[in-house]
Amino acid sequence: MEISLNKATNKVVKPAESEILAAEREHLLIEIKKLKNDLTDAYNNFNYVSDSLLVDFYTYQIKAFEMKYEYLIKKAKEIGLKSI
Repeated sequence: MEISLNKATNKVVKPAESEILAAEREHLLIEIKKLKNDLTDAYNNFNYVSDSLLVDFYTYQIKAFEMKYEYLIKKAKEIGLKSI
C-alpha cells in the first residue's frame, strides 16, 4: 500500500484520501471561477440599473458574492491551493 504526505496538513494520507483531496481542490477551483463570473455579472448589472430597489439588490448581491469569495479563498489556502 502506497501512502503520501499531504504538505498542506502535514499528515500521512492514503491514495484514496489523496484522490478525494484532489477532487475537492478541483471542485473548489471550479466554484471560485464561477463565483468570479457571477461577481462580474453583478457589477455589470449594478452599473446599468437606475431603479433604487435594483441598486439595493445588486449592492447586497455583490456584498454576498464578495463574502463568499473571501470564504472560498480562505478554504483554498487551508487545503494548500496556491494558484487561483
